[in-house]
Amino acid sequence: MGAAARQIADSRRAPAARPHLRLVPTAPRRRTSVRASRNAVGLFRICCIAMVALACVGMLRVALAVQAEEAAIDAISLREDIRSEELAGKSLEADASALKAPSRIEAIAGTALNMTEAQQVTYIDIPAVETEIASTSAPAPTRDSGVGAVVSRIMDLAAGEAQVLLVGDVGLSSR
Repeated sequence: MGAAARQIADSRRAPAARPHLRLVPTAPRRRTSVRASRNAVGLFRICCIAMVALACVGMLRVALAVQAEEAAIDAISLREDIRSEELAGKSLEADASALKAPSRIEAIAGTALNMTEAQQVTYIDIPAVETEIASTSAPAPTRDSGVGAVVSRIMDLAAGEAQVLLVGDVGLSSR
């Protein structure tokens, strides 16, 4: 086992002697001048101001770095949005071109509307210049009877309606 932490003194032995203590004279205190204490206070103030300024500059730099990173994150997000919108636009263009395909339109017209391709196409040519000249000039004497004039007028109306159906109102106004 280990030794005892302290030895028990025999009661027969004499008590241990105390060390001899003596007083040591101290060096006389030097008085600091008022000027030196003012210099120390001024130096302390300058150090405090410098530390506060350095802390402000550091916080400003961190704030600017945070704003720059936020802008970079926003730019990345916008690039991803642009890329996804471009892909959606290309997909819509492909869908539109597929929907405009003549073979698809022909198939839908045949199945849904029971339409077939025309065997013979007939075009009606109406000279628009002659009717305008005739309406602006003085009426020429006609040899037609009243019935011929009525039939001619009905044919002109029918031709005008056929042109509207074939070309549309926009086609007539563009002339």
